[in-house]
Amino acid sequence: MKLKKLALAAVVLSLSAGSAFTSFAAGFVNTSQGTKYQWGDGSYCTNNWVRYKDHWFFFGSDQIMRTGWIQRDNTWYFAADSGELQAGLIKVNGNAYYMNNKCQLIQGNVDVDGKTYHFTENGPSGEQPYVYQEWNSNGTLKRGVKFGVR
Repeated sequence: MKLKKLALAAVVLSLSAGSAFTSFAAGFVNTSQGTKYQWGDGSYCTNNWVRYKDHWFFFGSDQIMRTGWIQRDNTWYFAADSGELQAGLIKVNGNAYYMNNKCQLIQGNVDVDGKTYHFTENGPSGEQPYVYQEWNSNGTLKRGVKFGVR
């Protein structure tokens, strides 16, 4: 009987000690400084990428999610206002850019809808491919872009 009570006491002690540790759900956290990503262990993503629901995001050395142009390892990326890295043909400040399937800025010749365009870090040289954004009925921007006729 003493052995059963001792075993029960050990189980209760180990369960109560285990519940003293805080567990965190991984995910985005809005702070007064900006959006951060908290890992399951409670730490924040620092100077690294996060893949969330098949989309990529980048968090700087200050742990804040980046938007706009991001340069990492001599490569340019573009993150929308939502923080999501963009791929394909995008339009930024009136210029068209082409991002590959790794969301990296591509410079040089790229075929778009059967026509070749020469892209530079400042957009295409010469004629630009036509890019427009499509909106959902609730006023939010749909993911990606579409090609259209001018």
